[in-house]
Amino acid sequence: MPSRNIHLMIVATHPADAFDQAGGTLAHHVAQGDSVTAIIATTGVRSHHWKLADQKRAGGADMDMEEMVQEAVKEKLEEVRRACRILGFEDIRDLGFEDDDILVTQDKINAIADAIRELKPDIVISHHPYETGGLKMHATIGQCTVLASQIASGAGRGRQEGHSVPVIYFMNPQSYVGNNSLEYAGTGRTDLYVDITDVIDKKVKALDEISTQFYGGPYARKRAETEDGSWGQKAMTAYAEQFQRFQPMVLHTLPITDAELDRVALASADMMTRRGEVVGGLMPLPEGMEYSSAQRVLAEKYRL
Repeated sequence: MPSRNIHLMIVATHPADAFDQAGGTLAHHVAQGDSVTAIIATTGVRSHHWKLADQKRAGGADMDMEEMVQEAVKEKLEEVRRACRILGFEDIRDLGFEDDDILVTQDKINAIADAIRELKPDIVISHHPYETGGLKMHATIGQCTVLASQIASGAGRGRQEGHSVPVIYFMNPQSYVGNNSLEYAGTGRTDLYVDITDVIDKKVKALDEISTQFYGGPYARKRAETEDGSWGQKAMTAYAEQFQRFQPMVLHTLPITDAELDRVALASADMMTRRGEVVGGLMPLPEGMEYSSAQRVLAEKYRL
């Protein structure tokens, strides 16, 4: 444990990314007195406001979306603020980039570097720079964050005070492995799991707030089991989030926790009970929602 409370800064590509992939971990830090700031790089509206995308498809090429986009930006930012409050923090800052501006550019790097200089975080969390082989907006912001940390630690220009980030973590480093033949270019790995079993209910409730992406209700509960539950299985617990350190940890001795030592005497039945705990999938659905098989793909649709 550090000798003082620390400041975590998560650099997320889209609003929901501010907690979706590391929210349980952030909730733990808030609970122990640490501070959290979420930097949201893009508005998330053009790619992640799925209700708006459906309207655009229905309205066709003649539909003017720009006024609707501006209203949708406010809607997405407000729902992610509500979600993050459930997890215990509300310092959320929008950099305002468009989410169809997908290239690594100096203005994005500078904006993140400015946030690092201002906030002086002890830990920065962002996306893996080679997510989906580097060909994804998440990867763009992951790359910009690493480059920004380098700029922020230098002399800089003007009168800005520099800051060297001690630790950078990539969240969800293996979540998208297998989606295409370029995934991570062989660089993605998980070297840290955070057990979030005690806060998975909060994370489900937070996901319920993201209605513009239809995250609430059945999906939030299914996601808790198939994503956080999947990493939990690998971590020998019920629910977990996965991380990869950018640079190796330096310690005086080799690290081991009491939780790891306890496994020596833990009976196999007790271990399976721990891994088999179900919380997320059993959370009550919001009023008016239900599970449905209406959108199942019929077998004949898969015939070649």
